[in-house]
Amino acid sequence: MTMVTRAVHDSWARTLLVDAGVDPSDLRLDVPEHVDRGIALAVSGFDSKRSELVAGAVSIAGGILRRWRTPRPELVAGLVRVLESREFHARGDAAMVLARLVSPDSTQDITSAVPALIAAADDSSDRVAGPAALALARLDHPGVLDPVHRWLASSSGLPFFQVTSLGEVLHPMVGRADALLPGIRRTLLDSTDNEGLRPVLTTLAAWGPAASKAVPELVSTLATRNVRWACDALGGIGPSAAPAASSLESLLRGVTQPPRHDGGTPLPRGIRRWHGAQNAAWAHWRLTGESRVFLAFLEDAASRGLVHASLSRLAELGPQATRYATAVRPLLESPGPWTRVQAAHAWWRITGDTGAAVPVLLAALQPLRSGEADDPCRAAVRYIAQIGAPARAAAPLLEGTLSSERRLPGDVYSAARTALAAFGDGLRLR
Repeated sequence: MTMVTRAVHDSWARTLLVDAGVDPSDLRLDVPEHVDRGIALAVSGFDSKRSELVAGAVSIAGGILRRWRTPRPELVAGLVRVLESREFHARGDAAMVLARLVSPDSTQDITSAVPALIAAADDSSDRVAGPAALALARLDHPGVLDPVHRWLASSSGLPFFQVTSLGEVLHPMVGRADALLPGIRRTLLDSTDNEGLRPVLTTLAAWGPAASKAVPELVSTLATRNVRWACDALGGIGPSAAPAASSLESLLRGVTQPPRHDGGTPLPRGIRRWHGAQNAAWAHWRLTGESRVFLAFLEDAASRGLVHASLSRLAELGPQATRYATAVRPLLESPGPWTRVQAAHAWWRITGDTGAAVPVLLAALQPLRSGEADDPCRAAVRYIAQIGAPARAAAPLLEGTLSSERRLPGDVYSAARTALAAFGDGLRLR
């Protein structure tokens, strides 16, 4: 790693450091001994009269808060002051830093930011309003409802958010699905062919059965270029979306030719299988419980080489996918870490064999030793939690992660706790 830390690599942070007479290469926010100096610089810049220095302060504060778990009320207070200021760009960045602090395992108290976040969520600029609403949504604060209802009712269609999306704001609001679904259903009809609808459809897939009232509108969306995302939403809902089964079957049989996702002219029949056929087949299985059609599509995928989506869905099928075990086994040694982890999970779910799967997952945990967690590592922690006792060799590393000062994504902590509980080990918590 070069001496220029990632935390001060952006131009705003560097401007603040240079203005304070600090060589940017001399401040490493990933080094504990440098953190206090970074805090002092951020605090000095929060109330500056110069916009670029305020933006630099927000950047440095964000770099510290995303790396370290020690409570820093002085940084949170400074971010709130920026959010209440007239600094356009810095306000949006401050709101996003606050949004990223919200998780079940957060050590930072942002209660003091709520009034400023509510005001910012009503801002006319989506660059400020989007991140502020995201923070409120993650806090499960009712103040997020008014702006979200307004965006859903907008006559201009889905808002274009510069740094987040409406779907990202909606995602943590599953507990308020009943209040939001009337507006979402109108949006599905009014913006059915809009690419901006895709994050909303992804959210409905994550909401699962809670989104079941939107099934009629999702069926209509199957006739648009957002069809692949609509299939995923219907599959996420599951048996409650059974009325959509016949529409999915029509797509799979070629009776209905879906538009291309890029809006181009549909391909003539017989030229190439529709790009979303596997999504539709998976959704059909999820709705009906009948795996025959889905297995046929996976067999076709296996003949061309299993892809990531196929591996995750093979894992869902479990022992029903036994015929594909021989295609999965070599992927445990794939050069790609993501493929190895997904293959290990699929192998275990299909065969029940932990002997080959667990070593692959344990190897993927190694970034935790340096306080990092990339996507394969995060997935490995989740899968180890599912496997339980046979993966107990991960216990020391997971306990060390829970007690570390380094801050990791919230899903790592929850999965680590689940895994340790399954191992039967006590937790050394802060």
